[in-house]
Amino acid sequence: MVKWKEIAKFAAGLTLWESIVHASLELGDLLPLNILGFTLTRTINTIQIILPLIISVLLAYYAWIRK
Repeated sequence: MVKWKEIAKFAAGLTLWESIVHASLELGDLLPLNILGFTLTRTINTIQIILPLIISVLLAYYAWIRK
């Protein structure tokens, strides 16, 4: 049986980690960053901070708070 709340806990941690990594790129003044022909700009990086953070909060709510 699939335990969806356990999967949500894992995904919440994963998306929070992604947000933290992108925040460190911003704070470390490493942007713009070219990886394999793709340029990570400040705008794209800001989206990559905010969107995973929102998703992480929603997943954490589902996994730990919602009954």
